[in-house]
Formats: sequence, structure tokens, C-alpha cells
Amino acid sequence: MRKIFIILSLVFFFSCGEKQEAQVPTITSEKSFLDPLEVNTTRVVNLSPQARELAGEWLAYATAQNEIQALKNSTGQEIVTSANNLVQIMDNLRSTIPDSLQSTAVEARTNVLYTKAQVLHQLSNKKQKNPDEIFDLAEDMVTEFENFKLQLNELFLKTPENFETELDREFEESLEPDSTGTIPLFRDSGI
Repeated sequence: MRKIFIILSLVFFFSCGEKQEAQVPTITSEKSFLDPLEVNTTRVVNLSPQARELAGEWLAYATAQNEIQALKNSTGQEIVTSANNLVQIMDNLRSTIPDSLQSTAVEARTNVLYTKAQVLHQLSNKKQKNPDEIFDLAEDMVTEFENFKLQLNELFLKTPENFETELDREFEESLEPDSTGTIPLFRDSGI
């Protein structure tokens, strides 16, 4: 019995010692971490006056906008370094949406930004970082932030009912007599 135990122990010992070292695949990339981010979007969204007024009071929005602007001018290494900050900033953006901007669409856009920041953070913490993946995701984040701003603008678009009511009001105002007492139908149009 003792001989069997010794033989099994030796077999186990030698079989554990024959492990093959895992080979790490090399990553081929078109880009380097020293290259700057090149954002290939032609669309830049400016906030409407109403959206700008509300977003101006939202500290998390201002922080996120500054971080995205900095991301546009970053190298790959700077993107990797700022990935953890992006996660925290996008989480703060997602959790502090003001009541006046609260909507399902805005929440969805902030969730997309948070998720993309999380994925960027995960890619940045890999042992074998792929610059192409990181640059693509950083560019996606810039695009998604533009989509987020577009969604904020859409909150303040007039609905057809509001537009019709406004047109009716303007029409009624145009039928009121002016300071001379002339009704618009009888005014000289200068034609």
C-alpha cells in the first residue's frame, strides 16, 4: 500500500511539473498609444438655449463635457490613464439627472455613456492592451456624447399640438387692431 502511495505521489509530482507555459498572442495594431485620437465625426451638436440653460446648472454635465473635450485631444496613453475617471464621471452624470431633464431617452443615453466608459476601463486594464480597440471605443464615447446632447435638445422640441396652439395664438394676435385701429385685412401692405 505504501509503494502505491509513493508511486502515485511521484506520478502526480512529475505530471504537475510538465505544464506548458501559455503563450501570449501578440497584438498587431495599426495605431500606437502615442498617437492622438482622431474623431471622424462631422456632426457637432450645440445645445438649444433651453437645454443649455438647464445643463449649465448641472455640474455633472459640465464635468462630462470637459472630459469628453479632453478625450478628443488625447493620446492613447492618456485615454488609458483617464479611463477610471471616465467611469466615475459618467456614473455621476447618470445618477444626477435633474428632474427637469428626467426622461427615459435621457436616462438611456447616460446609461450608454456609462457602459462605454466601463468597457473602456476594462480594455485599459488588460495585460495586452489593443490600441485599435481603445481608440475605437474612445471615438464611440465622443459620438455618444453628441447623441446625448441631441437627446437633451429633443426634450425642448415643440410637439405638433404646441406648434398648432402657437400658430393659432399668433394668428389671433395678427387679427387684433393696431394702434391706429386698423384691422389687418384693411392695412395697406405696400404692394
